[in-house]
Amino acid sequence: MPIKGKPEGAEETALIPIPEQQTFFVAKSNELIQQSRFSMTVQQNKIMLYLISKIKPMDIGDEVYSVSIREFCKVCNIDYNSGKNYADAKKAIKAIADKSVWVKQEDGSEILLRWLNRVKLNRETNCFEITFHEDMLPYLYDLQSRYTRYCFNNVLTMKSKYGIRLYELLKSYQFMKKEISFTIEELKKRLDAEGYKRYPDFRRFVLEKAIEDINECSDIEVSYTPYSSSNKRGTNYITFTIKEPSYLEDKLRKTRKKRKLTPSGKSEYKRRVKAYETRVKKEEENSQS
Repeated sequence: MPIKGKPEGAEETALIPIPEQQTFFVAKSNELIQQSRFSMTVQQNKIMLYLISKIKPMDIGDEVYSVSIREFCKVCNIDYNSGKNYADAKKAIKAIADKSVWVKQEDGSEILLRWLNRVKLNRETNCFEITFHEDMLPYLYDLQSRYTRYCFNNVLTMKSKYGIRLYELLKSYQFMKKEISFTIEELKKRLDAEGYKRYPDFRRFVLEKAIEDINECSDIEVSYTPYSSSNKRGTNYITFTIKEPSYLEDKLRKTRKKRKLTPSGKSEYKRRVKAYETRVKKEEENSQS
């Protein structure tokens, strides 16, 4: 099996810092995104997506992907220089290797799949050597149609596991629909948030945190509207509106990331951008009148 990743003899210092890995892309079939149920922490989800980003379009599924311990520690926020780096890295990768995912089939049945097939720690190269499970091949390899591809950097700085999951879900519908609706119960299942029984709690701890992450970190801008059925009380379903951020909003996001602004700093910066947008709009209207 070909080994992908660190070239033979490469120095650890040549690794690209994780926040700068703009060219790492995640690609999944829409079926895996839209019809799956799984439970992961935000850190575990980022690790899995990072591993998936190692897959290249021409790969066929028998590749072994090599990830250095230093590189892995950066993704996991593990202190590489501590004496526990190997133990912590092994613990983190084991948690990922133990994970599985339910995928709903066209006939309504569900199949339980494992993400990874084998993980080897190579002490000579200080690398994990990883292969994906053969059952995942139709969902991750040779994707010709009905798949979603996005830059890994769009989810790297997200703080909520719900933000990553909702981003993927909405991104998979972006080029087909600008609006997409889900019932509350369906959305809870998709986001692994069934523990929130009351809608106010679901809105506060899941929806709002997820949308804040998406609008702060990613390449799309999302808003939502709750609705109630005529014959039922309370909120029954939600409609999401998906659009690309404006030029100024995109610059704002990049500035916030670069400067690592505090919440108050973000609000002030956004206020200034809005004021600038309003002034430009008025100037355009005056020039046309």
